[in-house]
Amino acid sequence: MKRREFLKFMATTAGWLLMEGLFSRPTEATRNDYYHIVLLSDLHLPWRTKNFPTPAKQDYVWAQKEQMLADINSWNDVNEVAILGDLAARYGIEEEFSCADDFLARIRAPWYAVAGNHDYEYRSEPTEEGKLQRAAREEKRAKLTAFTKRYRLPGLYYARTVGRCRLLYLAPDACGRWHVELSPEQIAWMKGEIASHRNGPILFFCHAPLMGTLRTYSKKINTPDMTAQPAEELKKLLADCPPGSLWISGHTHTAPTNDSFADDGVNRFNENLVNIHNPAIDKKHIYTNSLYLYGDRTVVRTYDHTNSMWLEELEREYKF
Repeated sequence: MKRREFLKFMATTAGWLLMEGLFSRPTEATRNDYYHIVLLSDLHLPWRTKNFPTPAKQDYVWAQKEQMLADINSWNDVNEVAILGDLAARYGIEEEFSCADDFLARIRAPWYAVAGNHDYEYRSEPTEEGKLQRAAREEKRAKLTAFTKRYRLPGLYYARTVGRCRLLYLAPDACGRWHVELSPEQIAWMKGEIASHRNGPILFFCHAPLMGTLRTYSKKINTPDMTAQPAEELKKLLADCPPGSLWISGHTHTAPTNDSFADDGVNRFNENLVNIHNPAIDKKHIYTNSLYLYGDRTVVRTYDHTNSMWLEELEREYKF
């Protein structure tokens, strides 16, 4: 089946897939002394046309995404997948989400998602010059609510417990000035979660990273639009996190080839929390991170899907 025919097929079958409940299919993960979470961010499905303008380039990046999916499905120890936003390529429109529906339906493990700016923030049509247009607050809110319902999430933001770890899935629910801005209500909820969970780390899944957790390798990095907001409130709030806590993000498209991708000298936000950055999936060279949750520590590993190998030099461990 050709690529264009395949995308048409996805659009017509997505509704059936949702009804059949295939988006959270369980996997036969082997029993281990760890809990394996695969991290996916910035899938931009099917692809960003600006970056891949020709059919040949689109075919190539789609093949890379298919290879990544095949790799993850071949790992029999995956307990779940965390999706860190920007499922949609650009506008957060039906055509993009129909493609995302099909792609996610083929993940063999259960998965949990948070929204990124391309999932909710923009109007469905560009300007005459082809630029993105930010939507009004009401339209942003409607798109974010639709995203939550479409992927059957417990709420705009929500929490789960895995072993000693508390997992918080955060939403850009302020729908304000910045790409990823958390509402006062969500900040208050996070404060309560941190206060009530003291016997293990908290893992925060958010589309955007924390301010100052990357070297400023471009003029956009460490700006309000490229970090989770409100930055000052988050700084105060996260100071009380239990040891071994992690903030897990995408948004910046930072690749493992960047020298601050896995450098705790810059990734550490405070004594008890480190930001784990995740690369974009919509790239010619695809990498993913995995979390291995043990009873007393979390191990972070990075896989190179293009070259079919684990990058041992990037492995990190955080005790709690």
